[in-house]
Amino acid sequence: MICEVCNQRNADIVFKTVTGNQVATKAMCMACAQTIQQDMMKMFMALGFNEEQKKQGEAPVEPAVTMPRFLCTQCGRPYDSLGENTMAGCAACYDAMREDLIAHSAANADTAVNQQAEDGEALTNPDEVQELRYQMLEAVINEQYETAAMLRDRIQRAEQTKEQAH
Repeated sequence: MICEVCNQRNADIVFKTVTGNQVATKAMCMACAQTIQQDMMKMFMALGFNEEQKKQGEAPVEPAVTMPRFLCTQCGRPYDSLGENTMAGCAACYDAMREDLIAHSAANADTAVNQQAEDGEALTNPDEVQELRYQMLEAVINEQYETAAMLRDRIQRAEQTKEQAH
């Protein structure tokens, strides 16, 4: 039997697709089956199915396509994932990535200070204070606590200035 996908190699696998009451079969070689399996995995991962299976312990944890430069010896998390997710991992991750974390938080603090300097210190419009509260909430949700603290202090100063004016 010849592969129905590439029409070149012998078919080793019969792939069945069931849709409602209809069953479709396709004979394929190992190479084409692997390609289709990878495409299906990408689709399921994009839809979030893989994460739920990992939580339930049903899906095997797959190795990364490219090896990261450094892995934590305690939890196995790659240090390169700091840019993707602000959560660094276990305590050993924080110790090992101390310099990178300091640089990362300093960059966030510099951005907040520059934003504060551009906006000016005097906030008289209540909408501006409300906007700062919204930015502070976003910073907390994104785990940018230094930025959130600066915004909190700025809101408090604006409210004190408003009270002193009345």
